[in-house]
Amino acid sequence: MSLDWKTAYAGMHESGETSYPPAALHYLLQICRQASGHIENHLLTPEQLVNEFRKRSQRDFGSMKTSVLEDWKLHTSEDLGKAVLLLAKHHCLTLEPSDTLEAFSSLGAQL
Repeated sequence: MSLDWKTAYAGMHESGETSYPPAALHYLLQICRQASGHIENHLLTPEQLVNEFRKRSQRDFGSMKTSVLEDWKLHTSEDLGKAVLLLAKHHCLTLEPSDTLEAFSSLGAQL
């Protein structure tokens, strides 16, 4: 991450790009940071990120997972992809050319 997520969120807010609450973006950044440390080349594919997000959100929120993700407007892998692309646009994440919305959308419906 090259920018603090709070600074990035302020920029998102100024430009009207606040589709996701700060807690959702912060949680996603934490997952990216922690999971990339366990990957040999330190880059997560969309599939790895979606799988990790599903696993960790179930572990962290249990029976409240659906409620939390509804509040965060993260229902599908496509929503997660949109959040990732938003964070990348505001310089919080670095993406590979293969990290597209289509790559996330193709991974299944529900998180």
